[in-house]
Amino acid sequence: MDWKAAWIWHPTKDQMDNFYLHARKALDLSRVPDEPVILVTASSLYQLYVNGRMIGRGPNPTDPSRYYYDTYDVAEHLREGENVIAALCYNYGEESRGVLNQNWGRGGLLLELRAGGPDGETLAATDNSWHVLQSPAWRQDAPVNCTLYGDFKEVYDSRAEPEGWAEPGFDDGNWLAPEVLGTPPVEPWTNLIPREMPFLSDERVRPVNAFWESASVTYSWRDDWEVYRERNLAVDAPGRREGETTRVFKTHDDFSPSIILDFGRDVTGYVDIVIADSAGGVVDVLYGEDLYLTRVDSFILRGGRQVLRPYNRRTFRYCKLLFRETPEQIEIEEVSCALATYPVERRGAFSCSDELLNRIWEVGRYTIRISMLDHYVDCPWRERTMYGGDMYGENLIAHYAFGDPRMTRKCLRQMAHLQYPEGALPPWGPYSGCHGFYPAWSAFWALCLLDHYELSGDRDLLQELWPNLKALLEWTITEAQNECGLIRRPVRAPRQEREAPEPSSGYRHWMESERGRCTIWDNVAFLPLLRRTGELARALGRADEAERYLAACEAMAGAMQERFLDPETGLYADEADGEGARRPGFTGYHNALMLWTGALDSASARRVIERVFTPQVQSIGGPFAALFMTEALFRYGEDGAALDFIRAYWGEMLNRGATTFWEDHFSLDWAPGVVPERGTSRCHGWSAGPTYSLPAHVLGVRPLTPGFEQVLVHPQPGDLDWAAGEVPTPHGPVRVSWSRSADEFRMELDVPPGTTARVVLPPVTMHGAAVYVDGRTVESEAEGAGQAVTVGDGRHEVALKAR
Repeated sequence: MDWKAAWIWHPTKDQMDNFYLHARKALDLSRVPDEPVILVTASSLYQLYVNGRMIGRGPNPTDPSRYYYDTYDVAEHLREGENVIAALCYNYGEESRGVLNQNWGRGGLLLELRAGGPDGETLAATDNSWHVLQSPAWRQDAPVNCTLYGDFKEVYDSRAEPEGWAEPGFDDGNWLAPEVLGTPPVEPWTNLIPREMPFLSDERVRPVNAFWESASVTYSWRDDWEVYRERNLAVDAPGRREGETTRVFKTHDDFSPSIILDFGRDVTGYVDIVIADSAGGVVDVLYGEDLYLTRVDSFILRGGRQVLRPYNRRTFRYCKLLFRETPEQIEIEEVSCALATYPVERRGAFSCSDELLNRIWEVGRYTIRISMLDHYVDCPWRERTMYGGDMYGENLIAHYAFGDPRMTRKCLRQMAHLQYPEGALPPWGPYSGCHGFYPAWSAFWALCLLDHYELSGDRDLLQELWPNLKALLEWTITEAQNECGLIRRPVRAPRQEREAPEPSSGYRHWMESERGRCTIWDNVAFLPLLRRTGELARALGRADEAERYLAACEAMAGAMQERFLDPETGLYADEADGEGARRPGFTGYHNALMLWTGALDSASARRVIERVFTPQVQSIGGPFAALFMTEALFRYGEDGAALDFIRAYWGEMLNRGATTFWEDHFSLDWAPGVVPERGTSRCHGWSAGPTYSLPAHVLGVRPLTPGFEQVLVHPQPGDLDWAAGEVPTPHGPVRVSWSRSADEFRMELDVPPGTTARVVLPPVTMHGAAVYVDGRTVESEAEGAGQAVTVGDGRHEVALKAR
């Protein structure tokens, strides 16, 4: 990419953090060129305007050394004569204010207007002819809002915004010339790459209920209420009056009236508060996934009609408008949120004879949907950060719900870019400088890569990232070369000697420290990673690598049996000391992980399953662990137990009011009615496990070969009478509908063009039952307790019934 534009920003000042910048360029066009496009990026964020109309926002967050730019078709927005290209940019600051060290980097804007495609004429480009102004509307010294994400609260004085600044005819004569930082490549943006995923959606959502707070007499009908017709702000609310505003004013000097808006479930995006009329005032906006509300935005009204809109995204279920100052009545026309998520299509589906399971699947689908933003996020409210380990579950869940591989492909690349020279990966990104380290997240990133290949058949990405995968496995093998045969943790220093709060506070700390105890958590994900990579290497003709990885897997599996397995209980202890001696203590979490690996034989697995839910074992403490427990139960043929566990675990979250699934802090041991403490995310992408597990196992649809060229359809019905749905594949959806009785199992199946399906029918009680395909008996072969046949593409009816 040959850029004519230069990076520009506001001339350096003493304080450059939390910086809002107006930038504009006027140009005359004798005619609108053919196929005009704007290429644009900014550090950290931009809103792009052409002739006063907002065109889009971006860029996709990423490390400055691999920085995204966006492309917009602007033919319909340009006109003959004077035009204005403008941007409202924002920069967090050169150094992150957050614990996770994200969103750092100097401020910069890069923009180029081109005609006629990539070789066309450059019509406008950021340079010293542009004009810039630090926005006078935002308070720069606003406090930090989220200490994890490192963003700031917004204090916005709408009276100070330059009116019409993005439109032709505006006088910018007193604005400044920008500081020109240089033409790409420029530090720290040394490599610019085009956006790898679609722009986010902007679906408009509105509150479902509204509540007001009053200083008046309780339940009175007096005329000194502070809020009138608040339910006009809620869609479909009883008594709502279409077209009538909500009115707010103070009746008590020492009281600020407020309205709480309930959106019914978590939403994430950009809030619009439409003020129909006012004579000024101050409105604070508080947000929360529950009623632990946080004051984030403050708006100073200019009077008259206006739209209040925070610059940055907000995630919440409840939104409180606190009218701190109301010189006269304020009239509110509407409050809504533009739901800014990855633009998914609903290509997956699941339903069955149990309405609770159907509801769990659907809530999980929505949970993962609003955890797909610019990348997979651990939670849309708090960190908004991409975690390599979270991606393992998120990829599986998102594929079975939506079947779009582009998000996973992009996130895998972003994390691979941050890989350490020795081969391990940081646990989170997409910015470098992560302060933490735990090996498991490196392994789960790699397992996500293998799953992505299995689900999508994306051979190009596998080949592209194979060196990263290989480097990680070599790091793993090296780390396990000790007397324990496992990855060991740094020795914990006495508290007074620690420079870091935790022994795993950083990768360099981990690598340079003396090693002590070893844990299941640090090692367990490497078992399936080594085995699966070895098997894949063998299939790809990489014989030497296959032998090395499979041998390392066998050695690690033996070491884990020796160090962690308690022969008396058959359970696995959580950790061993530096010499490899097992320490007391069993958790359901780590035993679920051991089951999930598939490293246990059938008898040993059932022994663990029988004991893992007993009071002597700490129970499953979070939905991330619950996914592995579910998968383990299905793996070992305990489909009835798996469905009971889904009903009990995820169903109990619904019983306690969940509308999206909670973070890794929920246990069935909690007393009735208890909900998560404040600070716990109420929406976590990894927590939607059943949205993957139910279609993958109850419908039974999984890839037998990469990209579903050969499909496995092996229903595990548990106690269900019927199930139906579809699973997206690169070749089209696999549609399955089955029903059963004691004497018959019947399935209708659509197999995509160019593929085949291996169908495994669960057993029926009738002796001598035969397999029928499209009404004719066929030869089948035993597979486990079931009968298997292979069918080609197209629609089929397959049944196991009496002859």
